[in-house]
Amino acid sequence: MATSEAAGLKAVSSIRYRIATASGDERQLSEVLRTQLVPLLDKAGSPHKAVRDEAFKAYISVTKFIQLPSVILPVASLLKQYKTSSSPVVKQLDLGLVKKGIFRLDQYGRRELLPVVAQSISKETNPSSASGIFIIFLRLLLEIQLPSRGSKDDISLRETLGLIDSSDAKYIAEWLGKFLLLRQDLAFAAAGDLDAALATTPSGLTKAEVEFLRSNDPKTWKPSETGNLSLPECKLKAVSFLSSGAFTDNERFLPTVSASGSADSRISSVAEDTLKRSNVNLEDYNIVRSLFEAHNKLPASHRIQILKLLSKSAASCASGSEVVETIRVDFELTSGENPTVNGLEAVRLHKALLGFLAWIARNKTGSQIEDHDTGPKLVLLLKDYVLKQGWPDPVASANQSQYQDEQRLRANAYETIGALARGSRFEQKAKDSLLKWLFDSLVSDPSPDIVVYIESALSSMMGLFKYTTEVDHRDLEILLLDYMTLSDRQGIRTAKHVATRFANNCLPYSNIKARWIDMLALSGGSSGRRDVFEEGQRGLDPWWASKLRPDEDLLLPDWTKLTQMLFDSEPRYVGSDEMAVDQTSAYPLFPNERLQAFPIAIKYVTQILLLGALNEGKVDIDWESQLESRFQNDLKTRSLARAYMTTADHDSLLNLLNAAFDGIRDHADIGAEECVRCLADLLSFAPSETVVSRLSGRAQELLAMAKSNNHKIRQLASKAFGILAPWSDQATNLVSQLRGYLSSCKQPSAAQSAEYQGSLAFLCSYFCHAAFYGKIRPADASDHTDFLYELFASSLALADANIRDVAIEAVSQLWTANMGFPAVVQKFKETTDTLEMLAKSNNEKAISALGRLAVPSLAKTDAVSSVLEILFGLSEIKRVEVHFATGEAIAAVIARWDSEAVKLGFDVEPLGTAEEDMVKTLCRRPDRITESLEKLINDCKTTRPSLLKASGIWLFCIIQYCSHLKEVQSRLRECQVAFMRLLTARDELVQETASRGLALVYERGDATLKGELVKDLIATFTGTKTQLKVDQDTELFDEGALPTGEGKSVTSYKDIISLANEVGDQSLIYKFMALATNAATWTARSAFGRFGLSNILSDAELDPKIYPKLYRYRFDPNSNVRRSMDDIWKAVVKDQTIVIDTYFDAIMDDLLKSILDGREWRVREASCAAIAELIYGQPFPKYENYYAEIWRVALKVLDDQKGSVRAAALKMCMGLSKTLVTQLQENNNTSSAKSMIAQVLPFLLSDKGIENSVKEVKYLSISTVLDVVKNGGETLKPFIPTIVIHCLGLLGTIEPEGINYYYQRVGEEDREQLDKLRSSAATRSPMFECIGNCLRFADEDVMKDLAPELAQTVKSAIGMQTKVGCGEVLSTLALRHSILLPPYNAMFLKIMETQILDRNHEVSKAYTRSCAYLLRTAAAETLDQFASKLVDLYLAAEDEIRRQKIADAVLAIAKVSPDTFTDLESRLLPFVYMAKHDTDDYVSEEFTEAWNQHAGGSHTVVRFVDEITECVSMALGTSKWALLHGAAQTITSMITQMSSAVGKDGQFSGTSLQKIWPVLEKALALKTFKGKEKLVVAFPIFIRHSKKFWGTDAAVAAQMKKIAIREAKRNNDEYRPHAIEALAQFAAERDDLDMFGEVKGVVVDYLNPDSPDKLTELQRNTTAAALKAAMTAYNRPNMRQDPVSVLGNIIATVEGAQEAASIARDTWYTSIVEVMKTAEAPPPPPNSKAITIASKWFTAIAVWDADVVMVESQRLSQAKAINAFVDKCNQGIFGPAVGQEALRQQMNERLLAMVKAERSLDVQKVLKQAVQKLTDTC
Repeated sequence: MATSEAAGLKAVSSIRYRIATASGDERQLSEVLRTQLVPLLDKAGSPHKAVRDEAFKAYISVTKFIQLPSVILPVASLLKQYKTSSSPVVKQLDLGLVKKGIFRLDQYGRRELLPVVAQSISKETNPSSASGIFIIFLRLLLEIQLPSRGSKDDISLRETLGLIDSSDAKYIAEWLGKFLLLRQDLAFAAAGDLDAALATTPSGLTKAEVEFLRSNDPKTWKPSETGNLSLPECKLKAVSFLSSGAFTDNERFLPTVSASGSADSRISSVAEDTLKRSNVNLEDYNIVRSLFEAHNKLPASHRIQILKLLSKSAASCASGSEVVETIRVDFELTSGENPTVNGLEAVRLHKALLGFLAWIARNKTGSQIEDHDTGPKLVLLLKDYVLKQGWPDPVASANQSQYQDEQRLRANAYETIGALARGSRFEQKAKDSLLKWLFDSLVSDPSPDIVVYIESALSSMMGLFKYTTEVDHRDLEILLLDYMTLSDRQGIRTAKHVATRFANNCLPYSNIKARWIDMLALSGGSSGRRDVFEEGQRGLDPWWASKLRPDEDLLLPDWTKLTQMLFDSEPRYVGSDEMAVDQTSAYPLFPNERLQAFPIAIKYVTQILLLGALNEGKVDIDWESQLESRFQNDLKTRSLARAYMTTADHDSLLNLLNAAFDGIRDHADIGAEECVRCLADLLSFAPSETVVSRLSGRAQELLAMAKSNNHKIRQLASKAFGILAPWSDQATNLVSQLRGYLSSCKQPSAAQSAEYQGSLAFLCSYFCHAAFYGKIRPADASDHTDFLYELFASSLALADANIRDVAIEAVSQLWTANMGFPAVVQKFKETTDTLEMLAKSNNEKAISALGRLAVPSLAKTDAVSSVLEILFGLSEIKRVEVHFATGEAIAAVIARWDSEAVKLGFDVEPLGTAEEDMVKTLCRRPDRITESLEKLINDCKTTRPSLLKASGIWLFCIIQYCSHLKEVQSRLRECQVAFMRLLTARDELVQETASRGLALVYERGDATLKGELVKDLIATFTGTKTQLKVDQDTELFDEGALPTGEGKSVTSYKDIISLANEVGDQSLIYKFMALATNAATWTARSAFGRFGLSNILSDAELDPKIYPKLYRYRFDPNSNVRRSMDDIWKAVVKDQTIVIDTYFDAIMDDLLKSILDGREWRVREASCAAIAELIYGQPFPKYENYYAEIWRVALKVLDDQKGSVRAAALKMCMGLSKTLVTQLQENNNTSSAKSMIAQVLPFLLSDKGIENSVKEVKYLSISTVLDVVKNGGETLKPFIPTIVIHCLGLLGTIEPEGINYYYQRVGEEDREQLDKLRSSAATRSPMFECIGNCLRFADEDVMKDLAPELAQTVKSAIGMQTKVGCGEVLSTLALRHSILLPPYNAMFLKIMETQILDRNHEVSKAYTRSCAYLLRTAAAETLDQFASKLVDLYLAAEDEIRRQKIADAVLAIAKVSPDTFTDLESRLLPFVYMAKHDTDDYVSEEFTEAWNQHAGGSHTVVRFVDEITECVSMALGTSKWALLHGAAQTITSMITQMSSAVGKDGQFSGTSLQKIWPVLEKALALKTFKGKEKLVVAFPIFIRHSKKFWGTDAAVAAQMKKIAIREAKRNNDEYRPHAIEALAQFAAERDDLDMFGEVKGVVVDYLNPDSPDKLTELQRNTTAAALKAAMTAYNRPNMRQDPVSVLGNIIATVEGAQEAASIARDTWYTSIVEVMKTAEAPPPPPNSKAITIASKWFTAIAVWDADVVMVESQRLSQAKAINAFVDKCNQGIFGPAVGQEALRQQMNERLLAMVKAERSLDVQKVLKQAVQKLTDTC
């Protein structure tokens, strides 16, 4: 142990010594610490105290040494030691040094630490240390650059950061979430103030968590402290880190939720986006529970986000108790005197809460929501929320916007209350209380907008109140009646509509209180609210009640109880549920304000009574009109009513009738008609002894109604009076009163007309009914009847038509009762003549009266014959109603009281002697019946349309009213034949009559007759021809159907003959007759199924052959035929599914045959519609065998000559397509789907489909193929090659023809723009989308067939769209199916070599793009071949257009397939470099872009010098000037780039020089061209960097000199200046040559121009270049050895060229500066020559231009030149200063003069510097 301690002490001492030794050198200290610091700190954890003490002392020393920030600490090693050490002391020391050393690392070093810190971070147990480490983690997190989301780096980020252990990732995510909750006030708060800050504003963090996040130091996050972190920036980085691939969705879910509530939009937006992308399962119970837990801890803004998430989870709805607690707590935050959350944040929280509650209401199927507690509790919380807002009036807010938000939330709260209540179970009292509160809210809330939501809530609650017990009903009745009768006053809104809805929906139809509520709703009439009125109507409607409760049997209210409640006038105690406001009125329920409900109640009770009498249990939608019609026209219904009345509660019936009387008596102005109707309807069937007689005393009350101006009221009142008065003791007085008035009013005025009519009707009604009751005999009443007849006769002469009609109607009743017959022949004749005249004027009452005139027993044979003659003579009348009235009258004449028409005319049954006197006496007339039938049957054969129509209707009426008579029964077969004949009539009314007649015959006939009728019908139905019998006047066509001009048209057979004779073509007769026969056939068929014919066929056994025909006729274009056949089909076919399944093949065969073989267009059209309907909904195997044939005929008929047939075919095709697509959408892998595709696609892709010449067929086929491909899936694989190739060929067809017309007439630029649009349209079209859908399913088998066909299509394509499509297909294949392409890449690329040169720019680009994609998967050999081909094509291009295509191809490769381009860079980059210097701008730009994308600048050029030179050599070997010039420019650029790479004094490599020189020489030898000046300028640069090359080869050196001089001597004026400058530069670079004299000889002619004042700009440039050459072409070594001689030569040359110096002053002065700089040799011994030369230079610089005005820039250049010259004088270049005094004096004076004359301060400054330099030297 001692040994161990000693070793430890020694180690510490050694380390301390080494550190101390290096402490003087920061760099050395950093290096020592790198290896020694960690071992030293490790000793601080030694078990020996002495070692620990020494180690700590050493640590203290180290802390002093490392104060300087330049000392680098081994932070990574310290962190690793921290992670592995178990000693708290060591960990603490490590942590302290890490915090200090982390700032001294560079960014890269800090980034490398993050994985070290993150690894095992979750295993830290010490809170203080863990806090420090986490802060370090945050600091390092700021340093890293997070990769793009979804990238490879992002996916691998978790592994990169060392978060392999999920516990570490979870730990970091959890604390980052807490960190994101840290507010700035908490971060900065002092330790003592932290509790108060947390209590004031909750943050979701505990005190311990806040201390952790600020490392127990409030200064941690203060920005003023050096090295501290920025809280906002850290948060932003943290949320971005959370959204990266370092965490799974579950790990970052809750932390991200914490971030989403941040007030910093930068943070919340990132968090919300992350949550949207999250795949966390919100249905996981643990996730939902964690959300609830987080919600209860976090602030309001975060709770809002959590509520939004919970509103997406159905599982959250199942947490009943947690939901209630969450809602309760959140509402408490915003309520009370000092709410924690208020203002806009409170509004947002309320909005989120209501959204969550609405979500719960929508997903209330969970058991917890439907339990006894949760739903009601949530409703109660919402109710409290509304109450706290202020109820019923909400408390106004100062902030108008906030108030509006609160109002919207209030409305949502009401609606949510209803939604929650609907799915909850309440206790009875709670439910009633909530309902009452909502009703109170409805009537009291001041906002109309909110009322809508309250009504919605009430509607939602209706399901809670569907009770089954009377007790429950009673509570709801009381509540509803309370609000139904609520008085209107200020601030109260009506609740009648909702109350009525509740009554209708929640109370059974049999509930009389509910019906009373409906009556109250109707009492407002049209002046009230329409919705209340309509709801009341629905409530009283039994049909509506049956639909409202379809599963329940309809139970009508008890009419006796209704009567008792509504019309009970006895004083009694009024229950709390009854609104007996006025106890003194006759009926307490109907005070003045509710009198409008009284007639409604009378009418409703009457209807319920009559419905109860029928006892059918089912009502139709038009039950009111049906009820009225049945009681008017059906004797059986009347018998049922009389039987029911006999056994009914007579007291209740009397109460109802008395109430009706009271309504007439007390309130005749309100509902008198309903009350009178009630009396008339019910008294007709009421028992005479027990009811009628007891009411007879009130008959006189009806006399007031005789004065009514309402004809209907008078008519009904007369009927009731006639029933009651005969039983009254006051009958005699009543008759006398009526007769007295009529006697006193012989000529009634207009004011008396109504009363006169009423009195006459009353009196006649009395006598008729008295006769029926047997109260009087006809003979006993002759006086009265004669009086009435006289009144009748006189009334016919009156001008008042109303009196006349009433008189006719009244006397008709007398005649029917065997009274009042005009026995005198003259009177009879006058009566019949008058009635005949009226009848011919369409007076139906007169016609009916004629029929009744022949009823009495006094009407003998002549009278009957006369009446029948008149009636049969009415056939010419056109009004149909008149013919039916005539038929009824004929039936009355021939059958009298045996006719049902007569029996229906009276409303009471004859009693006593009346039965003997009338019913038995006034029986049928057999002979007249036989004669009439014979006549009508014969008339049904006539060709006169009017007689035919009349005869059919009259025959129908006789059968209708007299079919029970044996005379009629015996001739029913003949009647049937007559009606069958009428079926072919063209008049629709005649058809209708025939149809009804046949149905009536069938109904009234025996079994034999029924069988015969069925045979006749089927024969007519299946027949193809109809026989026509015509005469001259037979009407064959409608007026105007066949116009002949001049307003005339062919209508009859006579017209046809006349037209044929007129044109001389007798064949027209047969053609028109054939047309008429055909029309008759279809007319006959249209009559089928109408008005009962279908019932005939439904009862018969039919030949199965009829089904195909019948099925097709159901779709006939003729609406009449179609409607008739539908009726027959429905009647004949009881189960349509079975029949169609059984006869499917027969029907389909018939339809497929008819659709093509049918000669008539209507057959083809019907067949199309029938096929479409037949296969709709059928399983495919059912019609699989017909599928291809269906498509064939469908597309064929699509080109039919008839437009409607084409439309039907199109509809059928669309149905076929839809069926196919639907099948594919549901499951495209089924055998049916495969079979459908296998049959239809080959057909659609053939010349009968998409290649059809008919546009309609073609477009439909294309549309179908598109739909099939879109949904076909893998089933399409066998057809993909065919579809793709066809669609490529059809791409051009989608373009309108007008575009091609426009394309041919626009310029080239417009064409290019148009091509872009056309190309874009083609590739975005549905056709190309179809191709793309096909290619999704390509595999090896598909490619085997597709590749050769596609290759052939590419070669043979003509249209621009098709070519572009081919290119896109290749690109798509390369992108989606790159693994399938290698076997075919070489083939496609070989084809592309020519296709990329297409003249159309868009086509070329499409192919180049596809080439780029294809190259990605091509073999190396193929790549090399294609690259070589591109180069060859470029070099062989005859014009710039082809070079542009190549440029597009290369750029496409560079952009689309950069990796491939890199693989080919040794071939492509040199070529690109050369081509980017092409003379065509487009080519140059394209290649430049490719070069910039893949080259690295000048070094890339150096790298590929050999390859570039080779390309240039090939270009120079061509004869194309564009390539030659481009190659020359390439050499220029290459030399410049190489010069830049090697530097100013660097040398090109020998190999490169050997390659470059031949091509450079060849390029320079080219004739002068635009741009060659750049090449000649680059030539001296080449000389500068090739000294070894020309220095070792004299021939090359000589050739170079020769070239330089040659180029300078070229005659091109623009080129010459550049060549001369290059020559001068060449001379400067060639140290081995002194070319001054030669250069001078070249330029001397340009130094002295002939006319200096008239020089052009080009000539000036040439002079400047010559001047510069003369001054700079000296030999540099000579200048260094003997500068005076060289300078003397130069000035001697310039002295002879003063004009050149004045022309090019800028060049002159800058050249002087340059020359003076090179004169650096030691000063020569004193000699006069040097002084003379110096004097010449000064004179040339400062004196020549003394009198010339120069611009400031020139003067400044001159000053700089003088300064340079003075410098050289001072340096002794021209000899020592001794001996130069005179020159210097001269110079000084001149300079001073120049300074004095100079205006520019800058120039003065330079000149003064020169003067100063002269003065200093002197």
